[in-house]
Amino acid sequence: MTEREHVLHHILTSTQTGTIVCRLAKELNIPTYEAFRRFFTSKTYSKFRTPGSIMSMLGDPAIVQEFLNE
Repeated sequence: MTEREHVLHHILTSTQTGTIVCRLAKELNIPTYEAFRRFFTSKTYSKFRTPGSIMSMLGDPAIVQEFLNE
């Protein structure tokens, strides 16, 4: 992965993290900051933020479901 691709991946996953966290907060009926804390410390987040991982190619609903299955 080139440096440019790495930066683009970082930008895209950072943006997508916000929508995933909002979905999790709604799904779990918890505050957004708590959803972020839980997602940020999860295995799903680690896989999602790994450049080139299949997880980073999935849509928000699939990532939320992966987190909930974790």
